[in-house]
Amino acid sequence: MGLALDEPRDGDSSYEINEVPLVVDPFAMKLIREAGGISIRSGIFGPTAELDNSSCGAGGCSC
Repeated sequence: MGLALDEPRDGDSSYEINEVPLVVDPFAMKLIREAGGISIRSGIFGPTAELDNSSCGAGGCSC
């Protein structure tokens, strides 16, 4: 999932995960919920958001 710098729009939801503020549009929220959530991880390029996919096996989702 990519991240973009943008202004919140009507229908977007605001969250804070691990001190990182997020604004999520309804379509992205649907994908996040289907995947079981997101995790914020710190990397050499700064924080990144990853879909949890905890319900998926090593080969990926069957959905």
